[in-house]
Amino acid sequence: MGLIEDAVLRVKTLDVRDFALISIFSALMAVTTMWAIPLPFGGITHLGNTVMWTASILFGGLIGGIAGGIGGMIVDLLECPIWAPFTPFCKLASGLACGLVAGEPRDLNRVTVVRIVAATIVGAAVNCLAYAPVYLYLLGYQSMITWLIYFVLPSPTRLITYISTPILSIATLKAYPGIRIYRESVKNRIISYRR
Repeated sequence: MGLIEDAVLRVKTLDVRDFALISIFSALMAVTTMWAIPLPFGGITHLGNTVMWTASILFGGLIGGIAGGIGGMIVDLLECPIWAPFTPFCKLASGLACGLVAGEPRDLNRVTVVRIVAATIVGAAVNCLAYAPVYLYLLGYQSMITWLIYFVLPSPTRLITYISTPILSIATLKAYPGIRIYRESVKNRIISYRR
């Protein structure tokens, strides 16, 4: 119950900074998802999930998950509206899981780096599992199995996302230590709200 209470408190303490972050990362998620990048070895990839998981690692799972859901839904509405009702929930679950595993990065040390890598992997796994029932509902059993197998098998397009997320998150933490101040302000808002 403590985790749910913490999540509800976090939602109640959202402020202008949080809404600005959600807006910025939603736009980045939409743009990076919509513009797929052709790869030299074949296939295409997009960096939308990289944006969502980086936001979740740096600013918390709620910020990353909401931004991922909004940005992803915008792209779905423009390109394939049948997915739009499901994307916000799937991306929110992925962002929350990623942010939960990443925790609150205080110092940039080995433990933080391991947590960031683990958070990316967990975010990807939750993203895959969250979309599995959607594939089943919209496209059938065979498509769901193919989707799950696609996640398990290594693919250069997914590896780019899985590698770029920790690199971008670590580089941002190094370049902008003020992110830690933001995370402290969130904690202080929750403490003040509890009183």
